[in-house]
Amino acid sequence: MKKPNYSFFVTASDWSAARTLLFTEDGCENAGAFLCGFAKTEAGGRLLAREFLTVPPRLYQDRQPYHLEVAPQFYNDLVTRCETKGLHPVIVHSHRMTGTARYSPSDDFGESHLLPVIQALLPGRVVASLVVTQNSSNGRRFVDGKFATMIGMRVLGPSITSVMFGADHHKDDDIASRYDRQVRAFGVARQRLLNSLRVGIVGLGGTGSIVAEQLARGGVGRITLVDNDVIEDTNLSRIIGSTDRDISKAKIAVLKKHLARITSAKIITINDSALKQSVLVQLRDCDVVFSCVDNDRSRALLNRFAYQYFIPVIDMGVRLDARSGSVSAAAGRVSFVGPDVSCLRCSHHLNSERIRSESLPASDREKLAKEGYVMGLEEAAPAVVSLNTVVAGLAVTGFLNMFLNLTGGIQPTNQIYDATLGSVFPVSQLHEDGCDICNSKVGVKGLGDAQAVSAY
Repeated sequence: MKKPNYSFFVTASDWSAARTLLFTEDGCENAGAFLCGFAKTEAGGRLLAREFLTVPPRLYQDRQPYHLEVAPQFYNDLVTRCETKGLHPVIVHSHRMTGTARYSPSDDFGESHLLPVIQALLPGRVVASLVVTQNSSNGRRFVDGKFATMIGMRVLGPSITSVMFGADHHKDDDIASRYDRQVRAFGVARQRLLNSLRVGIVGLGGTGSIVAEQLARGGVGRITLVDNDVIEDTNLSRIIGSTDRDISKAKIAVLKKHLARITSAKIITINDSALKQSVLVQLRDCDVVFSCVDNDRSRALLNRFAYQYFIPVIDMGVRLDARSGSVSAAAGRVSFVGPDVSCLRCSHHLNSERIRSESLPASDREKLAKEGYVMGLEEAAPAVVSLNTVVAGLAVTGFLNMFLNLTGGIQPTNQIYDATLGSVFPVSQLHEDGCDICNSKVGVKGLGDAQAVSAY
């Protein structure tokens, strides 16, 4: 039976802080440990770093430029913390040199004894280690009496860095000629990375279907589509790939058939609501999720999901004001939420009253709408495909920038498209102290499977 694969995920701010503690000016090696949440995935699992513990100076039994020994008390404290908080330990130490991170014979001897002891004290938990050089990292577990290399690690923030552990066996000719123009833009390695990514799309309406089309043509290797609605006559002007013959068919079936004509990517369909916990857990092996929904209730759950599972969510929306009989205002928004970025609630892109109203039975929602408490709940919103296309394009370009550094800079976390002015401008992040979603101390950062995202 194939052994499960594991990877390590950490926020950019935590990784930077840990490296500062691991590489001190005295030139000696240092050690510590990450306390991690865990997310079960199709391939195995992800260790999600919640906090970092450095070894206090008094608990080093020996510490030199090329050797260190840590007192058992540090590991006893580590085990106690993991046991109390329900977390998983990843021990880490530094090698001072520059170059590929490799475990030394001394590391092999020490960890072959230490890791099984920690595992015995924390049954059912995932125990792993990392070794870090000035410009490289490596990670492994000790399973069935031998070391097993982890897949790799990911450092997450406004931009994302992926590091593969072990050799890369890909060849340049793995990239099909159809991506030649993209390869000319960002190179073979980045095209290969794009092909390796798993992307989720929640909502397949006017923006979601366009996002799906762009990702498929761009070479994303696996796309998961989530929607539980059917094609209606009024959708045909906006949903890519739909025709008259598709009316009353499930949106996911129509989009899957359309995408299959233009890509060899694996297309997974979930004909259900992302409000459900059973659906959200099927997205936990994605690398990014596009939120193309039209309600704040779904947005709120995807907002939490981003921080709990270290999976960036790209949320978008388009608004037209046509109450006077003609368009008086038209705008779109693209927001990036997830590790080291403020959440949708802090940025005031979620309305708590609207979420409450959307959670009520249909009859109660209609009553609230008639009384004027919440506008637009039961009303079909105006939509134009050209505006959807602009917003979807901004979102996909931001995704490419996040993973591939397409434009050479950090993507603004919030962008507003003002169609009346013909301009796109960034909006500064807002953050509320003590937010129970994105605050690194009291939020849901890296909890993974330890808590449900949705009560439904």
